[in-house]
Amino acid sequence: MIEFDQEPPRRQFETLIPLINVVFLLLIFFLLAGTMQPTENVAVSLPKGALNDRERDLPSTLIVEADGFVWLGDRVMDAKLAGHFVKQHLGEEGSRRVAVKADRDAPAEAVLELMEGLREAGVEQVTLLTERGS
Repeated sequence: MIEFDQEPPRRQFETLIPLINVVFLLLIFFLLAGTMQPTENVAVSLPKGALNDRERDLPSTLIVEADGFVWLGDRVMDAKLAGHFVKQHLGEEGSRRVAVKADRDAPAEAVLELMEGLREAGVEQVTLLTERGS
């Protein structure tokens, strides 16, 4: 009689799909049930910052009023023309840094036109001055 080799029994293919489904269900549950808001009763002491000497005395400060006009020293001008006057002023000062102090009600168009004019005037660094929030 001829004997044939018997094939070993096949193992069942084990899938990870049920495990993945459970992990995703837990993820969705924790995203919906969890809160991402910080507690308000945490006391944090913030560090005190100091400006370096290079930034304490900015050479030129541009002030943008609520009506969109720009002040450079004692001159008032339209935001579109500010770049030309700033270029002259920076030529006298020998610096390429300015500070911009804009009113909170100033139109965004005026501030953007001023920034475009500053870029065309060759300003290398613009510092936006703001008030500290309470």
